[in-house]
Amino acid sequence: TKVWRRWHRRVNLNQKRMAVCSALAASALPALVSARGHSIDNVPEIPLVVSDEAVSGLEKTKAAVTLLKAINAYDDVEKSKNSRKIRAGKGKRRNRRYVQHVGPLVVYNEAGPLTRAFRNLPGVELCQVSRLNLLRLAPGGHLGRFIIWTESAFKE
Repeated sequence: TKVWRRWHRRVNLNQKRMAVCSALAASALPALVSARGHSIDNVPEIPLVVSDEAVSGLEKTKAAVTLLKAINAYDDVEKSKNSRKIRAGKGKRRNRRYVQHVGPLVVYNEAGPLTRAFRNLPGVELCQVSRLNLLRLAPGGHLGRFIIWTESAFKE
């Protein structure tokens, strides 16, 4: 790796949009989601949509954990939590000490207390539906992330 390597390449806007659409479509196929390494054996359906009433009152992480256990999605969070290992190589001493698996992505419509409830869970990421990012939808370039949608976000 040399200093003159082009790390950031310009990609056409239509290609970026196509990539986001492909990543979203892949997240709706149980085969691709489980092939990516998410534990979704007990999850009732993919894509997983949670009603707004169930999510609106969440303010504490404890309540968020209870919700995830109720929809059988907590296995993936546990898997992510147990996967925290010390990184191989020199990254350890460059402030990148730990690596861990990614967990579910929670997609919501309006930011509220929900963001504070989920933010302390290891491996769980949050994203607003209008700001869906390819790096969040397909981390590491692998399609099929496990996404938990709120009802209003899924309608959008």
